[in-house]
Amino acid sequence: MKILLLNPPHNTAPAQRALENIMPPLNLMYLASYLQKAGHELKLLDLYAEPLPEEEALNKIKDFGPALAGFATYPGSMDEVYSLVKKIKASAPAVHITLGGLYASYLPEVCLSQCPADSIVIGEGEATLAELASALEKGAGLSAVPGLCFRKDGAPVRTGFRAIAEEIESLPWPAYELINFDAYRLPPTRAVRHGRVSSILSARGCNYNCSFCSHHYGYNCRVRLRTPEDVIEEMKHVFEKHGVTEFRFEDCTFTADPKRVARLCALIVEKKLPVVWNCDVRADTASDEIFKAMKAAGCRRVFLGVETGSQELLGTLSANKDIRLDQVRKAVRLAKKYGLRMNCSFVLGLPGETRETARETFKFALELDPDYAMFSILAPVVGSRLFEQAVKEGKIDVPSYRGAHYLSASAGKVNVVEMSGLKAEELLGLMKTFNREFYSRPGYLLKRALGIRSLTELKYLARGFTHIFKGGPAAAGSR
Repeated sequence: MKILLLNPPHNTAPAQRALENIMPPLNLMYLASYLQKAGHELKLLDLYAEPLPEEEALNKIKDFGPALAGFATYPGSMDEVYSLVKKIKASAPAVHITLGGLYASYLPEVCLSQCPADSIVIGEGEATLAELASALEKGAGLSAVPGLCFRKDGAPVRTGFRAIAEEIESLPWPAYELINFDAYRLPPTRAVRHGRVSSILSARGCNYNCSFCSHHYGYNCRVRLRTPEDVIEEMKHVFEKHGVTEFRFEDCTFTADPKRVARLCALIVEKKLPVVWNCDVRADTASDEIFKAMKAAGCRRVFLGVETGSQELLGTLSANKDIRLDQVRKAVRLAKKYGLRMNCSFVLGLPGETRETARETFKFALELDPDYAMFSILAPVVGSRLFEQAVKEGKIDVPSYRGAHYLSASAGKVNVVEMSGLKAEELLGLMKTFNREFYSRPGYLLKRALGIRSLTELKYLARGFTHIFKGGPAAAGSR
């Protein structure tokens, strides 16, 4: 069967797009390799990385002639998804269209009410999508395929729960051959070499249940790990076959198991893999040994979600996160000690936020003095506990909500969901003021100027500063 997997476009302003994180869609690439192994012919169309006029995109889809088309879904690009689905159905009604990803998984009935898609894949998609394709080939009904939501007699029905894959190492590596590596790039806050880059995933899921985040959704706060040996073999393959010299680990909790990180770093050194990489770190697992090992193995930049400088607010984010501000200080200090550029994010507008706690956050950011700081406004992400709270309180109209990501900075007050006592106008003002004041410090400007190592880096930094001082929000780096 011919199967098309599509990463949807996102209507982003050119200035913002220049600062965005545009990385290979591992979600679709894992699906593609699994379906290839099952004997299907695959095409991956990434309209986010390589935007096309809608008519040209439709012609590419028509030329391929898929029997099954699967769309990834993200809140910020649902309007584009719905538009493409409607037009594909109008020109080729026999194509079975299914939607997957977090948004569709969490809101399957909403998706089916908004467009003529035939089904929704709920949760991890490999096995469900393969069984869906098999059922379509045989002309069988869909009720026996767990993990679906589809229309039956005009109404949406769910086929029941599908358990998550326990042995993720048994899944084939992503189908790297289906993408154009030259279309991808890291944002200026993460890029080092500015050559070919790739995402890589060493684990699925998240152990934590932070109120602002949805990474735990569908996984019951469980992490499933790959062995460091398999991860390094995949990196070696992508380096040798596709010329990738820079990686981003997409794990939500990369440093949660320090022993595993140490083993992975040791293998990179042992294999003499000439790559650099970046990852997210947790403040409560930061140690001298781990940061030293990461630097020796090619880690050059790290990201830390600080969220707030108020210990009181920090303690409300999750019953089991339990991060302390002194742990954050230690993590940033260690990053500086080993020459790892640190990117810290701060979110304004959490429940309980006041002018005083917002100022505490900015003061804490100045104290930490990371290489990059992102001050953004809370946008309750679909699947998070804060999203559920906002819906219950009538602050979100679910079908029309397009909050792209909890770190995305809002472009206008109409997009701000007020979850604290601070109004949208004040949050926007604080966000813009904090971004400008952080980046306009003479000492910071001198440090950044002295750290420039290439014309490409200079260009990226110039774009970033222009974006901030023209009044726009700092790039979140992800949709």
